[in-house]
Amino acid sequence: MRRVRKGAKKRRPRPSKLDAFKPVIQELVVKKDLTAIRVLREIRALGYQGGYSVLKEYARSIRRRSRRRPHLRFETDKGRQGQVDLSDYTVDFRGRASEVVCFSMIFAYSRWQFIRFTLAANAHSVCHSHVLAFEKAGGAPHEMLYDRMKQVVLESYADHVVFHPLFAALVNHYGFKAIPLAPGYKEGKGKVEAAFKFVFSDFLKGNTFHDLEDLNRKAQAWLRDIAWVRTHGTTQERPIDRLDEERPYLIPLPARPFVAARIEERLVGHDFCVAWDTNRYSVSPSFVGRSVQALALDGILDIYLEGQIIARHPLRQTRHRRYILPEHESEFRQHSTSRHVLQEQFLRLGEIARTFADGLVKAHGGAAGYHISEILKLADRVGMPRVLEAMRHAARYGAFSHTSVARIVRGKQPARQRASSFPSESPPQNVAEYLKASGYRQRSIEHYERLLKEKARKTGKK
Repeated sequence: MRRVRKGAKKRRPRPSKLDAFKPVIQELVVKKDLTAIRVLREIRALGYQGGYSVLKEYARSIRRRSRRRPHLRFETDKGRQGQVDLSDYTVDFRGRASEVVCFSMIFAYSRWQFIRFTLAANAHSVCHSHVLAFEKAGGAPHEMLYDRMKQVVLESYADHVVFHPLFAALVNHYGFKAIPLAPGYKEGKGKVEAAFKFVFSDFLKGNTFHDLEDLNRKAQAWLRDIAWVRTHGTTQERPIDRLDEERPYLIPLPARPFVAARIEERLVGHDFCVAWDTNRYSVSPSFVGRSVQALALDGILDIYLEGQIIARHPLRQTRHRRYILPEHESEFRQHSTSRHVLQEQFLRLGEIARTFADGLVKAHGGAAGYHISEILKLADRVGMPRVLEAMRHAARYGAFSHTSVARIVRGKQPARQRASSFPSESPPQNVAEYLKASGYRQRSIEHYERLLKEKARKTGKK
């Protein structure tokens, strides 16, 4: 045993690289309750050069301890189980406190986690989050654990539950088994419960975001750069590495992902809008009368025509309101300012054109000019005699629209040319050549008068 001489001075503790940062660490650990790994990132940004172990020990010594209820820990085989839950958070969007819902899925073996934030969590949003998680992981576990959230379970009985029909379709599409746990049995999916604490303490706490899109973008970066590549406290391995081991045991993904959006067929009205939950949302005026698909998901309404998106709107919580995007209003104004030019040229095609134009105005009001423009374009493609005959037929049944004329043209053979079908002055043979500017910019009536006279003069010389 080493003897200590009487009167010998006590040895001063060696200075630590941690010392200068202890006030900041106490603020982050005691007051903000951040994890040690999060504190390490914060103080490294301030110039800390020391290691993680000494910081972890110090953080543990000053952190408030809470009593934990004991429970049995269990592990599962590769690809066997996943756990899903939702959690509400209040986040900072540019200084404004906003409520969001976090969807979290964790694979039990690898501890690989997927998170996604939404403003509200309905069945469509929850199912879509499953799709994104499975796509990111490259497969689905054979069974998934849930509490009895309303987006999953509609009704509970002693011996069975009734799943939400959309969720049941998702389960059938991917082929996994959904297991709803008994009410209050949180320990059954303790892995995803613990992951929520990590999301809050290591990602959300102390951070601000521009909006929901920014929150989700940063969440995916946090998963990629922090959550998936850290050494997990239980497995002592990185979740991303264990997922590589687990992936061959997952259920392979089907050829096409599940479509979780609410999808409905809609007709574009004369006001170039589609109806959705009492409100109306605009598309290009060129689509008036067309049948489109409207898809609603996560507060966004996407409108598709023949598989191509033609408009996107944020869904509003109002009722009986009309929402016009600036580009659609501008396009409408361009069309409406040239309406009198279009109508003037249309009326030159004869009495049936005059009758049809009156019917268009009565049926469509301000959108009549658009229908006139479409009929003239059709005449350029298939010939004026067929279009005049189709207008005559449509007028008999009061079907005043360019779509009616187009359908009749497609369904009938060209009729014989009748002298009474044309105006006294020969109609132009290429309407688009003379009217190609209508709907984009307006030309004077005199311009078209000049073109028509020049065409008639050249025709007379031949």
